[in-house]
Amino acid sequence: MKFAVSALGCKTNQYEMDALAQKLCGYGLTPAAPGERADIYVLNTCVVTGEAERKSRQILRRFRRENPGALIVACGCYSQLDDLASLADLTSGTSLRDQLPELILGALKGKTDLPASMIQSSLSGAVYEELGATAVPEETRACLKIQDGCDNRCAYCAICLARGPARSRSMEKIRGEAEDLARRGFSEIVLTGTNINAYGIDFKGGGQAAGLADVLDMLDKVDGIRRIRLGSLESGTITPQFMARVSGLRHLCPSFHLSLQSGSDRILKAMRRRDTSAQFRDAVGRIRACFPWAGITTDLIVGLPGETDRDFEETVAFCHEIGFLRIHVFRFSARPGTAASAMTGQVPEELAALRSFILHKTASELAARAIRARLGQTRDLLVERIDQEGKALGYTPEYIQVKGGPAGPQTAALRRGQIRAARIVGLEGDMALAVIA
Repeated sequence: MKFAVSALGCKTNQYEMDALAQKLCGYGLTPAAPGERADIYVLNTCVVTGEAERKSRQILRRFRRENPGALIVACGCYSQLDDLASLADLTSGTSLRDQLPELILGALKGKTDLPASMIQSSLSGAVYEELGATAVPEETRACLKIQDGCDNRCAYCAICLARGPARSRSMEKIRGEAEDLARRGFSEIVLTGTNINAYGIDFKGGGQAAGLADVLDMLDKVDGIRRIRLGSLESGTITPQFMARVSGLRHLCPSFHLSLQSGSDRILKAMRRRDTSAQFRDAVGRIRACFPWAGITTDLIVGLPGETDRDFEETVAFCHEIGFLRIHVFRFSARPGTAASAMTGQVPEELAALRSFILHKTASELAARAIRARLGQTRDLLVERIDQEGKALGYTPEYIQVKGGPAGPQTAALRRGQIRAARIVGLEGDMALAVIA
């Protein structure tokens, strides 16, 4: 029988689906080719915005149209917070996922005593669930999940409601998966989780004292891993002590995604963020003192209730001041159960759309500026794919997207998975153009 797994949203969702796919293969099931009809469809849903919820429902309905007789499974954050039983035969939330393969197999065998739902209404006592090795062979980099859950309770965010409290994976399990990935030929790993800043917070008094810097130090010593890339960070993580620990690591990519959300301190306070624009600025300064050419990327939300023109102008000005390499822009979407859903002073949809457009334009301008500043520099390029023209596409350690061809006829052939020297010679939109040695 053939199965198809899909994930919306973050890298953590994709990691979990990769894990499920690997387990289903272990039971003798076969992944369906892209566009091929499957007997089992699984979607890891997303709840970060109303649009993500709409897409989740749309995809589940499409699965039913593609094969009315298929077994359809909905899992993840949206399933945790809302009832999707009308769209799926089985529903699972953000816990008990280690039991999902057996539930799927039982349903295929026609067992009638199986639960149609595996939703834990309370995640207060949840522990980290091991899902197994997860990398898929089509990829050149692999995600490595190190924790789950979040305790921050930002006013706009429902992820803490869907994922539960922060809980960390053991150092031993992280190292074991990293070693397995290295043996399988992956040279780059991306640390992922709901809030990797909180790694180790639940270890206090539990016999294992560790933090994110300890994870990085351990992974830096794994033979075969040549790049370690961090997932999303909070500026509060970038302390002098943290930078002193990580600045000497051989394989840490100088790429830091710092979640900002707004450049206005008034809006940051309304969002219940834990930092200010000044603290964010200081964190960026610490990074650049250690890694002068570091790539700094961020997330921004426009249209939070009460956001004024002045608040937005402060955000745009702050973006120019920091000089972000990439900006992910989101329009505010009221999430049920969050503090922001009850806020007054809604921003008109047309105005929020305009602010989003302006920030996207700003992001493109800043990306081009960052690439122009690096013209003539040579960076290592991880080749992720070769296009129809024979050009290599991939990313530098700083997370600059690069497209490039060989320097000359004597240059060794380009292949996926290689790390090659690329001299930046131009730009095409938000992408750097390079000559590859």
